[in-house]
Amino acid sequence: MSQSIHERQSAEIYFCDNPEGISTLTRKSIPQEIWAEMRNFQNLDTRYNLKILFFIAEWVVASWIELNTEIIALQILCYFLMAFSVVGLPILMHESCHSLLSKDPRLNRWLGFVCGLPGLVAVSAYRSIHTAHHAKTRTDQDPDDIEGTAKNSVSPVFAYYFTLIVGIYLYIPTVAVKGYQKARNTQRTDIMVEYAFMMTLYAVVFLLFPVAAVIKLWIIPLLIAGQLSNVRGIAEHGLMTGGNEFTDTRTVLSNRFVTFMMCNLNYHLAHHLFPGIPWYHLPKVHQLLKEYFVSAGASVYPSYTRLLLDFVRLTLTKGITPNVRLIPVQMREEICA
Repeated sequence: MSQSIHERQSAEIYFCDNPEGISTLTRKSIPQEIWAEMRNFQNLDTRYNLKILFFIAEWVVASWIELNTEIIALQILCYFLMAFSVVGLPILMHESCHSLLSKDPRLNRWLGFVCGLPGLVAVSAYRSIHTAHHAKTRTDQDPDDIEGTAKNSVSPVFAYYFTLIVGIYLYIPTVAVKGYQKARNTQRTDIMVEYAFMMTLYAVVFLLFPVAAVIKLWIIPLLIAGQLSNVRGIAEHGLMTGGNEFTDTRTVLSNRFVTFMMCNLNYHLAHHLFPGIPWYHLPKVHQLLKEYFVSAGASVYPSYTRLLLDFVRLTLTKGITPNVRLIPVQMREEICA
């Protein structure tokens, strides 16, 4: 009986009444020869950690230009470049949570700590809830599941739009509180130490620099980064089907600039299938598994714009039904009778 329910759920797709040709795949469906290639991708190349310095340098250069130009278009561009640094560094903090920045646990932790600073997130607190997210994706125990959080409280449509507008601003304090609650005693000490360091550093910043400069060079980029992160949060797990590794998260291919700034985390399906593979190998994983994504009816969107347009169309015409997934029109045309 559970298998039939599982198969039924895996076939529930928006704008697709009669899906055909969808297989129920799991990690075990992946051939051994591909698993062998995946193991090669697990090797860490710490040279890629230089991207931390890139994001810091991008932020510094954009800040200098912002303070020394009166050209509005250039100022707006600099705000977005700083915002991408604020997005990119916490994504590398996320890599630290999977022990993918360094084989040395202490170095891995403190690199993650540095990367989490611009986004107001302590790496140990984030790790505490992120492990639950991977273990319980799209279940009632998933701390990142939008539909699960809204269950029996507000309408799914409201929950999704609320997340799209203010989600990250609630998520940041949630990481601190829930991360501490779920952590073991030794981890709680780490979390307290990290937040104490963070508060001290933030206080030093406000003491050493004019408030107006801090607002322009950090707070405004932080707010822009927050909106970008809200879109990313919905793109990764919103409007997906639980119960299967191939259908509980989404990949958005996007363009080279966005992919670079997001450190390939837009290849989120590949990341969830193989969380032990570092960010710089995720495009290779995606290429190896493309045919399996099609067979499973996985959601692989060509861009964030196309996803948002489908999201708006869905909410305006059909509303939201829990545990049904949204896939791009090209894939729907292939599998919908």
